[in-house]
Amino acid sequence: MKPCVWRSRFVVAGALGAGMLAAVAVAEQANPPHDPTDDYGEFFARPEELAAPSSNRIARSLRLNRQAMVLGRMVYDQHCAECHGADLKGLPDKNTPDLTDADWRFSGDDLDSGGLKKFPSDVEWTVRYGIRSGHENARGMEVSMLAYYPEYRTKEDTEDFGADKFLTDEEIEDVVEYVLQIGGQQADGAKATRGEVLFHDNAKGNCFDCHDMGGTGIDTFGSTNLTKPNLYLYGPDRASIRESIIKGRRSVMPAFDGKLTPAELKAVSVFVFQRAAK
Repeated sequence: MKPCVWRSRFVVAGALGAGMLAAVAVAEQANPPHDPTDDYGEFFARPEELAAPSSNRIARSLRLNRQAMVLGRMVYDQHCAECHGADLKGLPDKNTPDLTDADWRFSGDDLDSGGLKKFPSDVEWTVRYGIRSGHENARGMEVSMLAYYPEYRTKEDTEDFGADKFLTDEEIEDVVEYVLQIGGQQADGAKATRGEVLFHDNAKGNCFDCHDMGGTGIDTFGSTNLTKPNLYLYGPDRASIRESIIKGRRSVMPAFDGKLTPAELKAVSVFVFQRAAK
């Protein structure tokens, strides 16, 4: 019986030790050391050590993650805060999303969940290649929101869809009311009913093709979930929705591949991922 007793004591001691290390890690993420060079080693990786492992591996490691949170904050403040805000909440005048919520605009790469489950590597892809940045691996290259007034269409959209005006001004107003309605906002019921038909009419409005049948958005496109007004990057009010339909939207995020070192790319990706609600 004695060996079993000793073993149980080691298990308890190991569990306590793991719990203490986890608590230290959480505390140090919130309050990075003033001089992080003081304790490189067993529990704190050097910045250059982040270059080799994957961002997902970094997020699971006590010492690598600790460094990623320190370096990632520095990279974020220098390269990202100008557009996304110092608190990662997004800036309305920059039309940028809140990075601290649990809503991800683009799908991830997880096979089992069909892209629903997100990992730091999914954030890294966005940071590395951008959104409609012109990089061949950028997100959102497959689609951007079409302008329903032909004069606001891009050359590519005009070539693909022609120069016709698909909806009259009255029909656009009806679609606006439908979007307001599915977002839980006050709307004209009669107009919204007509707008619903146009929203799902693939010969006219064809809005469902990008926003899905229920208007909940399609992650592979990065299209907005219209049932959640807080996610509208250009504003959920009537005038802003109308402008989005008339002029289209083509948000761009630059690619940081080549602008940041591999260690910096992974660090800021882990930092942003850990700040998002799970």
